[in-house]
Amino acid sequence: MILSDNMVLQQKSVVKLWGTSTTKKNITVRVSWTNTLFSCVTKPDGAWEISIFTPKGTFEKQSIIISDGTPLTLKNVLIGEVWLCAGQSNMAMTFSGYRNQPIANAKIEIEAAKEESGIRMFNVDKTASYAPTISAKGYWLLSNPKNLSSYSVVGYTYAQQLQKTLNCPIGIINSSFGGSTIEGWLNQSTVEKYMDYPYNANIPDSMSNLRPCVMFQGMIRPLRNYQIKGIVWYQGEGNVGRSATYAQKLQDLAYLWRFTFENPELPFYVVEIAPYLYESISEPAKIREAAFKATHNLENAGIVCTNDLVPSTEATCIHPPVKKPIGERLGNLSLLKTYRIDSIQGLSPEFDHLELHEDEVVLFFKNSYEGLQHEGIITGFEIGNSIHEFHLVNAEIGDNKSTIVIPLEKGTSVHSVRYCFKNYQVGNVKNSAGLPLFPFRTDDWTE
Repeated sequence: MILSDNMVLQQKSVVKLWGTSTTKKNITVRVSWTNTLFSCVTKPDGAWEISIFTPKGTFEKQSIIISDGTPLTLKNVLIGEVWLCAGQSNMAMTFSGYRNQPIANAKIEIEAAKEESGIRMFNVDKTASYAPTISAKGYWLLSNPKNLSSYSVVGYTYAQQLQKTLNCPIGIINSSFGGSTIEGWLNQSTVEKYMDYPYNANIPDSMSNLRPCVMFQGMIRPLRNYQIKGIVWYQGEGNVGRSATYAQKLQDLAYLWRFTFENPELPFYVVEIAPYLYESISEPAKIREAAFKATHNLENAGIVCTNDLVPSTEATCIHPPVKKPIGERLGNLSLLKTYRIDSIQGLSPEFDHLELHEDEVVLFFKNSYEGLQHEGIITGFEIGNSIHEFHLVNAEIGDNKSTIVIPLEKGTSVHSVRYCFKNYQVGNVKNSAGLPLFPFRTDDWTE
């Protein structure tokens, strides 16, 4: 249960404690950070709930005593920042890796883990049930060499990056299920808005992770009383082939989860799915584009680019080993946008607009900071003609360092410009902060 020993509570907020006893029972709660006695009376069904304020984050270990006549003590509680990390297998991936798919530098990270760091993780048990689940099963893990092999790598490295600046305990709730689709994390009324993934699809028990709504019912909704600071989402591979609805579904997921946690401004940060040689050439690129559009249409949201993290030797690995930079980029994005630390350069460059001249195309970009840069020859740019044929082109950084110029031969027809808009194509354009340029296209063609 998430209310248990070793948990991390959200600092400087009002958190809920809850449980069940018997009818009309008096419940008292004492916490170690205040002398105030909190109390309530159970409801007719025996359920109870109490709201308690928390102070500024601290590494000092706290305790909570809950009593309905028989006291229960929750020990080794910390107060800091709490984030929900959710998605499919690349979010779930632990330092143990998967079969024949290790994590880069896992041994070093495991050996360096220390309990006193104050980073803790609650792994929500994988649950795929249509019936609403009352409580999320799992337990809080301390960050030590014994436990780190069970930690989400993205979740842990994200916590590390936050902690470098915030200097407080960090709690990560890891609610992820390999192979799941976004529909599994939505509720029934949302899924039924769309025609491409029916709610009543006949999916066997052996593939329960593909069922709609089951992860929301079993792995998100039961967490609704637990106070969190924000959400990190790493999913999309399971929706390759159905990209047309992904942007709206991702926005719907953000709205639904914000409603579920009773916070319409809950931060929502997304990881772009990594380059991989899917069977489809452009469908994965459209999923990345959909996630980009969704986060740009949401308030308090953002996305990190992964285009540079998968070398050609890993092109057929759906679980690329380099995960730490993802956590670091998410951390910097959150520090910039949620914690308002403006000195952090946490945004990847992104396409803004273009100018088409007789002898060149000039592409303008946001978030170049001190300027765009690259190693060797710029790669990844293509131009398309009127019949949707594409060919690679040379490109160079413009004089003002925030533009890229593509020279044109006389008579060249330009109807579209694309950058790394494929299942697998790694570009080499970055901004001065070392963050890669988001893949993009200037057309809306179906192929």
